[in-house]
Formats: sequence, structure tokens, C-alpha cells
Amino acid sequence: MIPQVLWKSITNPALICPLPPNTFLPLIAMPKVTTISTNPPVDVKLWEKGRRYFWAYNYPNCSKYGPFKSEELALLDATNYSSN
Repeated sequence: MIPQVLWKSITNPALICPLPPNTFLPLIAMPKVTTISTNPPVDVKLWEKGRRYFWAYNYPNCSKYGPFKSEELALLDATNYSSN
């Protein structure tokens, strides 16, 4: 259900209109987790922050790598880094 508020105008003193979306709330992006088929396979997580992409191993206390210009470049870096 969309919250509604009374909206007054010159032509109609009490129109009911939906609230405009709040563009000031930060969007919380959940990281994508994928498995890279190395020997042994590793889980990495990818996420976006401010139009930049980062990756990290999906294990406790692992550093992040980035920023990258695209998700594909971040995944390619994670694959190359994990293959060495």
C-alpha cells in the first residue's frame, strides 16, 4: 500500500495524492555472491557503491578490491587474482 497524504491545490482544496518517493534515502545494495571455479573453488562477493564496483572473498576478515568501472571488470579481476 502506498502512503497517502492530503494535498491542497488552488483548484481542489483536499486532493488525496500518493507521497513522492524519497530520493534522499540511501539505497542499500546487497552484494552478489558467486563461486569462481578455481582449485579449490572460492566464493566472492561483488557490490556497487557510488557507480563503482568492488569485490572481496566471501570469508571473514577479507580485504576488498577495487574500485572498478563495471561489475564485469571486478569479476574478471577476482577470477585472475584467484587463479594465480
